[in-house]
Amino acid sequence: MLARRRQRLAIGAAVAVLLVMAVFIYQSHGVWQVEGAVLPAPVVPDVTGFVPAVYDLEVTLDPERGTVSGSSRIEYTNNQAVPLPEIYLHLYPNAAVFSQDVRRPGRLEITAVRVDKKSRPFVVEGTLLKVMLGSTLESGEQVILDLNWELTVPDYPGRLGENDGIISLGNWYPVLAVYDEAGWHLDPYYDWGDPFYSEVGKYRVKLTLPKSYKAVATGNLRVRHLLPGCQKELVWDTSLVRDFALAVSSNFTALEQPLKGTLVRSVFPCGNTKGGRQVLTAGIEAVDFFSRVFGPYPYDQFTLVATGFCQGGMEYPNIVFLAQQLYNQTDAELLDYITVHETAHQWWYGVVGNNQITEAWLDEGLTEFSTILFFEKVRGRGQNETRSLLNLYQVYCQANGDGKILRPVNEFPDELAYNALVYGKGCLLLLQLREEIGEQLMLKALQTYYQRFAYKTATSEDFVQVVNEISGCDLTGFFQRWLL
Repeated sequence: MLARRRQRLAIGAAVAVLLVMAVFIYQSHGVWQVEGAVLPAPVVPDVTGFVPAVYDLEVTLDPERGTVSGSSRIEYTNNQAVPLPEIYLHLYPNAAVFSQDVRRPGRLEITAVRVDKKSRPFVVEGTLLKVMLGSTLESGEQVILDLNWELTVPDYPGRLGENDGIISLGNWYPVLAVYDEAGWHLDPYYDWGDPFYSEVGKYRVKLTLPKSYKAVATGNLRVRHLLPGCQKELVWDTSLVRDFALAVSSNFTALEQPLKGTLVRSVFPCGNTKGGRQVLTAGIEAVDFFSRVFGPYPYDQFTLVATGFCQGGMEYPNIVFLAQQLYNQTDAELLDYITVHETAHQWWYGVVGNNQITEAWLDEGLTEFSTILFFEKVRGRGQNETRSLLNLYQVYCQANGDGKILRPVNEFPDELAYNALVYGKGCLLLLQLREEIGEQLMLKALQTYYQRFAYKTATSEDFVQVVNEISGCDLTGFFQRWLL
C-alpha cells in the first residue's frame, strides 16, 4: 500500500512537472503574456431608451497575404420614431488615403448581404454600403443583417495598415452608420481628425490566425485554443463599446498589472522593454487618476499597444494604439503625454460619446484638458511644462488670427487649423472655465457629465447645460464667445 502510494505520488509529481513545463513553453511563446488570461464575461449595462446593436464577427487573418476574410451578423434595432426602408454602413478601408502611394491598396469588398436570412440588393459607393431592406423597419423593430466580406490591409502607417511588422486593425469592418434626429450620418473619411460618429454596441469577435502571431483587442478574451494546421482561435466578448480594434504581430511581448479590478497591459515589440514599462506606468497612473476624478473606468481590461501608426496615438475602446517610434526613449516626455492623452479618451469618446465630425472639441478639448490636469495633480507640472497643444494654438493665432472651434472637420482649412483650434483652443476654453467657476465645481460638472451621458451621445449643448446646472450660473454667453 505504501509502495503504491509512493508510486501515485511520483506519477502525480511527474504530471505536475510536465504541466509546469507546458505552461512555461506556452508562456515562452508569448501567448499567455501578450494575449492575457481568459477573462469572465463582461458586464453589459442597460441604456435607457436605447437598444444597442449586437455585432457577431467571424474573421480569418492571413498575414502573408495581408487579408482578412470575414462575416458579420448584426442585430440592428430602429431606435428612432421614423420607419427605415434601408440601412447604411461605413466601409472606411475604401477611403482614398489607404490606396495612395502604397504597394498593397486597402479595400473592403462586400460579397454577400442577407436581411433576416434573405439575400438583398446592396450598393457600395466609396466608403458607404447601402442595404435595401425589402420592407420598412418600423420604430422599435429589429432586423438581422448578415454580411460576407474581404478586407485587404494596406501597407500603410495608419489606424488601419501594416507597418513595422505590426498589423493595425482600426475602423476595419463594416460598421453601422448612425441614424438620429438629424437623419443618417453618412460622412466620408476625411483627411484629418477622427472622422467617426458611432453608437455603443455589443461585440463578439472570433479571430483565426497563425499561432505564431499574437493579437490584442477591445473586449475580454473569452476563448483561446489551438486548431489543426498551426492555426489558433481567439474569441473576445465586449461590454458596450463604440468600436472594436485589433493589433497583431509575431513579435509582441507584454507587461501587465492589475488595478482595482482592471487588468492594465502594455504590449510592444520585443526589444522595447524600457518604453513598454514607461507606458505601463503612465497608463496605470492615468486610469487610476481619471477613475478617481471623473468616474470609474467600467471595463475589465485596458491595453496600450505599440503599433506602426505614425501620428502619435489613436484611441479605441479598451485599447489605444501608440506609435512604436516613440518607444526609443529619445523623447520620453512625449511618450508619457500621448499615453495619458489617449487613456483619457476612454472617458471622453469611449464612455461618453459625441459626434467627432461635427463637434470634435467635445472629446479632444476635454481630453487635452484632462491630460493637463493629470500632469498638474500627479506629476506636479504646470501648463507650460507639458507637451500640450496650447502653444500650437498661440503660434497659430499669431500667424493666422483666431478661428471658430465649433464646426465640422471638413470646414477647417487644413490640419494645422484643426489641431490648433480643436485641441489647443478647446483645451484653453476649459482651463478658462475652471478659472471662471473654480476647480471644485469644474470637477463636479465633469463627474455629472460622465454619469449622465455614459454610453450615450452627448452634444455641446448638453455639456453647457450640465455646467450651467452645476455652477448655478448661465455661462451660455461664455461658451458662445469661445466656440463660435
